[in-house]
Amino acid sequence: MLKISRLSDYAIVLLTALAGDPREKRSEQRANARALAERTGINMPTVGKLLKLLNGEGIVQSRQGRSGGYFLARPADKITLAEIIEAIDGPIAMTDCFRPDHDCSMQGDCAVRPHWEAINRGVHALLDATTLADMTRPVKDSAITTQVPVWYERSRGGEVTDSEAPARTGAS
Repeated sequence: MLKISRLSDYAIVLLTALAGDPREKRSEQRANARALAERTGINMPTVGKLLKLLNGEGIVQSRQGRSGGYFLARPADKITLAEIIEAIDGPIAMTDCFRPDHDCSMQGDCAVRPHWEAINRGVHALLDATTLADMTRPVKDSAITTQVPVWYERSRGGEVTDSEAPARTGAS
């Protein structure tokens, strides 16, 4: 099954809680690690680990003192899910052949690699188009509908051709 890691999922939950209500001023949206753990139900050691990683990647910042705590380094609409996942797990790769450290003897002759590459780009594009601010808003439909770029489509002869036409996900 394809899925993001538990740590990435928790990081998104944590950052969504930290982003808070999009109508509030960003400077007012601060919380300490304990408050975030209580608000999200994520255990304190995991919250601490995630905040350290996210701080190191420039997604959150911290300030000590009476009005201190953790806060988003940029507005929530400038932080993407792709950025968060990559900060926690490294590059997004649907298969091992797209990981930077992968060495495959079949790489030059692999018939499915171009297809996985297109799928990988599509997944990355969707995650890159979804911001933390999007995650703070209620879902308006029973299914989320998002534009996803399609890099290839099948011609009648079964050949794969490039296409710029966007596809829609979700129910229409």
